[in-house]
Amino acid sequence: MQNKIKQSETIILKRSEITPADYNPRTITDDARKALKKSIKENGIIGGMVWNKQTGNLVSGHQKLSIADEVNKYEAGNDYDIKVEVIDVDLKKEKELNIFFNSKAVQGEMDYKKLAQIFPDIDAALSGLDDVDISMIEVEMPNMQDIVIESFEPQESKRIDAEYEKSITQELSNAVNHPETSISEMERKEVAELTPEEKKAKIKEIKEKVKEGAILDGDPYFTVSFSDYDAKVMFLEYLGFNPEDKFIKGEELQEKIDEVYAS
Repeated sequence: MQNKIKQSETIILKRSEITPADYNPRTITDDARKALKKSIKENGIIGGMVWNKQTGNLVSGHQKLSIADEVNKYEAGNDYDIKVEVIDVDLKKEKELNIFFNSKAVQGEMDYKKLAQIFPDIDAALSGLDDVDISMIEVEMPNMQDIVIESFEPQESKRIDAEYEKSITQELSNAVNHPETSISEMERKEVAELTPEEKKAKIKEIKEKVKEGAILDGDPYFTVSFSDYDAKVMFLEYLGFNPEDKFIKGEELQEKIDEVYAS
């Protein structure tokens, strides 16, 4: 059956035939650019390069093109071939598509429960996950016993050892201060002497102790999640923040809330 949906044509152009759109509003942080560059070097440029035949402008894929320029030393006069998807539209439609391709509102929301299930199998940096994503994954992460990684290595034993060591360190950090060397020696001795069953029991015991007497000395942040992108935008704009903000100082948020409440 013939596809009822129109599809773009893919062609090869010289880099010099492509003009990055000067109106493109999309920006990228240094850390995100490093992650994108690492992914491109490992996997190549996969999709996202859209070029308008009428104007010669790049509509989508500016960050990828910028990295390709850097790798190929385009500024030094090295022209190179690059694959793009072609559209043939006027400037108004081009700008609308540029915003559309960059809009988080149409990219959907992350299902963090599903993401938590596959998280042990992926590289977070190469997947483009940021600190907010990681914190949401931690909220949805099932018990380690529920995560099974198929392998010929003794993963179960390694997992128990790793969690046991983490639990011991956590217990000690919530109790009397101990020199780090003493903690390391204690961990090595305990891990060597206990069976897997004893380690599991000890982990459970330690977690209960930590819950009962933990000192409030944790991460100075928490995550707020909305049902969709529009709800986030409305909330931030209402308080006078940039809708694209991912991190806001708690003191600034408190100040804005107080101002709104006072008015």
